[in-house]
Formats: sequence, C-alpha cells, structure tokens
Amino acid sequence: MSASSATLIHVSTEDQILSSELHGEALLTARRPELQPLIDHLREVAQGRDDIRTECAGIIAGSWFAGAARRGEELIAAGLLMLAGC
Repeated sequence: MSASSATLIHVSTEDQILSSELHGEALLTARRPELQPLIDHLREVAQGRDDIRTECAGIIAGSWFAGAARRGEELIAAGLLMLAGC
C-alpha cells in the first residue's frame, strides 16, 4: 500500500463530501457572470496579443508556485488572463 492510498483511508466520509461540495462550488463560482467585466477588461488591455497575455499568465502563476508567501491573488490574476483568451 502506498503512502497516498493510506492517507485516503483515513479521510472521513464527511470530509470527502465537504471536499466534493467545495470543489464543485469553486468551479461554479469561477464561471459566475460577475467576472465577465474583469475578463473583458483584460482582453482589451491585451490588444489581441494572446502571446503576451499567456506569457504574463505563466509568469504570474510560476512566481506564485515558486514563492514562499502565498495569498492567491496571483493565481486569480493568472486565471483571469487565461479566460481573457476564450
């Protein structure tokens, strides 16, 4: 038995249900229409330069993963930049 499967054995059903609910709600929240003006704004700022938009998203996300201080705004910004290309 691997360490990861041993960990899963100790997760309660209540925790699994909460995790599933939170996962679903987070994905639904990311699709809320209130975010569209922010996405549209970033699309305008990018001026059709998807290469620069995606490069910026990658740099922002990469610096978040590499950094010690993590709040989350960086990942939100990177995600919004990615959505601005859709």
